Amino acid sequence: MTLPKNKWLTAAILWLIAGIYSLILRESSSHIAPPFPHFDKIAHAALFFAQIWLLAKAWLAERKRPPIAALFAFALCYAIGSEIAQHLLTQTRHGDPLDALADMAGSSIALYLARHAYQHNNRQPENKTV
Repeated sequence: MTLPKNKWLTAAILWLIAGIYSLILRESSSHIAPPFPHFDKIAHAALFFAQIWLLAKAWLAERKRPPIAALFAFALCYAIGSEIAQHLLTQTRHGDPLDALADMAGSSIALYLARHAYQHNNRQPENKTV
């Protein structure tokens, strides 16, 4: 599997760097209350949706089938790794299996949409004979 080299891959790499910074390197500001309960789960799902969609889009932009299984495996490793890193490397965050589950929900939605986008863009035109 070769990585496509386009603006979408560049965006995915930049998003990954921002995600690592926000999840692991930046300490949490615990004095700010979230807007609603479980807001962090929505944020996790959105962060991972964007990451996996940008990666899938790199293949879609080149009219290639995104490697769904490889992207799912990457998302799973990133979700588990980020939760372990938050637990071990930060003082104001903790690893939460429900956050990893939210990460995978966002990733799964992105992969589902990428699969359907590829199928839609590569449909064969109907041959109508009268």
